[in-house]
Amino acid sequence: MSNFSASFNITDKGLKNFSKSLQTLSCLEFINFNLKEGRKITDEGLKSLSDSLKRLNCLKLINLNLQGCIKITDEGLNSLSESLSRLTSLQSINLNFLICRNITDLGVESLSTSLQRLTSLQSANLNFQQCRLITDEGLKSVGNSLSKLSSLQSINLSFVLCKEITDQGVKSLSDGIQRLSSLQSICLWFANCEKITDEGLRILSESLKMLTSLQSISIYIGNYNQITDQGLKSLSDSLQILSFLRSIDLMFVDTEITDEGLMILSKSLESLNFLQSISLYYGWNEKITDQGLKSLSESLQRLCPLQSINFNFSSCQKITDQGLKSLSESLKRLNCLQSITLNFRGCDKITDQGLKSLSESLQRLNSLQSISLNFEGCNKITHRGVKSLRDGLKKLSCLLNLLI
Repeated sequence: MSNFSASFNITDKGLKNFSKSLQTLSCLEFINFNLKEGRKITDEGLKSLSDSLKRLNCLKLINLNLQGCIKITDEGLNSLSESLSRLTSLQSINLNFLICRNITDLGVESLSTSLQRLTSLQSANLNFQQCRLITDEGLKSVGNSLSKLSSLQSINLSFVLCKEITDQGVKSLSDGIQRLSSLQSICLWFANCEKITDEGLRILSESLKMLTSLQSISIYIGNYNQITDQGLKSLSDSLQILSFLRSIDLMFVDTEITDEGLMILSKSLESLNFLQSISLYYGWNEKITDQGLKSLSESLQRLCPLQSINFNFSSCQKITDQGLKSLSESLKRLNCLQSITLNFRGCDKITDQGLKSLSESLQRLNSLQSISLNFEGCNKITHRGVKSLRDGLKKLSCLLNLLI
């Protein structure tokens, strides 16, 4: 595969001059453009680049990072979209519009229309984080396009801080997603989308049930109080149907989820016999207690194939040594575990006794290759507890990252 990479912070004139040289490289299959923080780049510069791109008929993969290019508008996105629609050999596309705050639903619609013509596309990564003018109409356009891309195997869509998106937008997107019968990996970012509620999560969860080929799922949602145990129950009901899942990554930060929701999720995990990696983020939640952690721990010990665990319960201040002990008792039964990351930062009820329980369990996992532990702000942990933990983990020949 041919490879061309460029990384710079330039003006429209510089981008235009560079784009001319691209036209002679008709056999390129891969391009990576990093124009991050190109604050002087406007629609004119993006048009110059786009005009050159459309001549690269062999292109199979394109990465374009326009993060922080704040002068880019729908007009520039229209130029890019028109060129992309001609690149019918494209198999993978990665477009980053983070903080391109002048992009609206019209620009998203133009891009979506071009994508649906790329019938060979297998992977799509679109980042519209902090593009605050995008609404439900933008998601409707994306959903319509996705429904026509039957070859897609992986999608990663970010609408973080797009605060005008509601449950209706999630429904439109879900209608498209549920038709992707070949999809193996899905990652959706809706953090700080304050108008999405349990109903939106229910609708999304129903669409996920249709994706029987799915092996990896990542959902990031939260930083507001609209998501409760009911929303997590909807998602959990779908997860247990997706029996071939190998990887789960769920982030619910600062929500209204309680021990009951964590218990429901934990039960759904028990049916996932092929699960190899699990990542759960429930930080900043005062409703999660030792009981919720116990429920999760009891389900974990049934997941023998697990190779990687990443749990973040930072600032869940009702978690104590008892909760950490429950988790530790389960961990020592996971003989295939290779990587473990635990974040209990700010859980100030955890003491030396909790660290002792954890250390005793981890010492039994000879397959471990990487351990990362964060107990910063756990003020009841003393130097004796830290020394005991370090001494215990020295017996393992693995990478250790310890923050206390």
